Amino acid sequence: MRSHVGLQQRPATAATPLAPHRWTELAPGEEVWVERAGYGFDSAHVDEVSQHQELLWVEFAGQGRRLLCGGDPVQVWAKD
Repeated sequence: MRSHVGLQQRPATAATPLAPHRWTELAPGEEVWVERAGYGFDSAHVDEVSQHQELLWVEFAGQGRRLLCGGDPVQVWAKD
């Protein structure tokens, strides 16, 4: 199992939190921060965005692709 290497404090470039209903504003390839409870912040790239549901596929560098659902204990932040 791969160890998690997240930043515990919010990075300066994580300025805009996006509620799940706003994930449709993101575009494939866009860089985001994903904050997971207990793990901190990880940088990711948007892979796919569901236009009709609160679903978002992101690619974490070195950690693979993950599906985020609106009810997951995560916060997606737009990078400035």
